[in-house]
Amino acid sequence: MAQGFVAALITYHRGLPRWWLIIQLVLPAGVAAAMLFNLPSWIYLAAFFVIWLFYSNASGEGVPLYLSNQKTWTALAELLPEASGSRCIDLGSGLGGTTLFLANHRPDVTFEAVETAPVPFVSSWLRYKLFAPANCTVRYANIWQMDLSGYDWVYCFLSPQPMPRLYAKAVDEMKSGSRLVSNSFDVPGHEAEEVVEVGDSRKTRLLIWQMD
Repeated sequence: MAQGFVAALITYHRGLPRWWLIIQLVLPAGVAAAMLFNLPSWIYLAAFFVIWLFYSNASGEGVPLYLSNQKTWTALAELLPEASGSRCIDLGSGLGGTTLFLANHRPDVTFEAVETAPVPFVSSWLRYKLFAPANCTVRYANIWQMDLSGYDWVYCFLSPQPMPRLYAKAVDEMKSGSRLVSNSFDVPGHEAEEVVEVGDSRKTRLLIWQMD
């Protein structure tokens, strides 16, 4: 109980999503219960598989599942290209809420979401089939295999680990005048040209680089 409480307290002060508080509180007690009841070993394999369906990108790319809130969506909408017909992409789109919101906000802009984690991709694919407007699509694709040259605006909410590589890819492929927007994570040695403070409880920052 003490470990769960301390972990939840650290989680709160680090500004992580609120659902992490529940995980931190429950996990130590869950481990103790599993040891107490001597659960069969296949349960752990099943639990691992379920977690992998959500967080498969965390092991290979160091990118867990982060979810943006509506304040962040609203701030992103203000950063979209002004020109009608612009192309935008969300690299690592999770459950697809960000792209869906932006597509409804700007019907004159084309939006594409890219995801490889199984459950987030299937969830967003179903959401888009049922609710997405015509200017919004989702693809099952690796972000490193995407050609960014055709996009005017690239958004990502990844982690510190892939940001240097993604920045180098963006500089190499994105056209002059296009913008790379990162939620929360910067690029060491390359200071963002603009930083937008969202003003939410997580103290979210949107870091923006404009390509030359």
